[in-house]
Amino acid sequence: MVKRTQSLPLNIIILAIIVIVVLVFLIEKFIPQMPNQPTPLPHPIPSPNQQCLIDATTIDIQIGTYTNNSLAQLQLLANSSYVSSNCSIYFQYSFSLYNNSQVVCGLGSGHCINLQGSGCNHCTPPNCIPGCELK
Repeated sequence: MVKRTQSLPLNIIILAIIVIVVLVFLIEKFIPQMPNQPTPLPHPIPSPNQQCLIDATTIDIQIGTYTNNSLAQLQLLANSSYVSSNCSIYFQYSFSLYNNSQVVCGLGSGHCINLQGSGCNHCTPPNCIPGCELK
């Protein structure tokens, strides 16, 4: 008895493997590859008012951690990016100091808190805080 029936399934299996390899090759070649990592979305650039709010909130948190005295808190505010970016002149925000007084900012260039005790004629940080008033 001749057993030719066993060679037929073996040939079909080998042929199926070759067809699968060719199909995989063709699919990889003609379908565009997806990147491994997604492209990050660009961070939106904050508007000037948004940036002022960020700066004011940041310095407000820092001021809240100072419990020495109010002059140290005012000096911290005078050295902040909120003041150096002129946000203190046009962006309204108020800060609470250790002695329960308030610093109200955003009042315009006609207002200032001078940390050296003289007038506001030549208000330049960190000697003063332009656009703010102590209440």
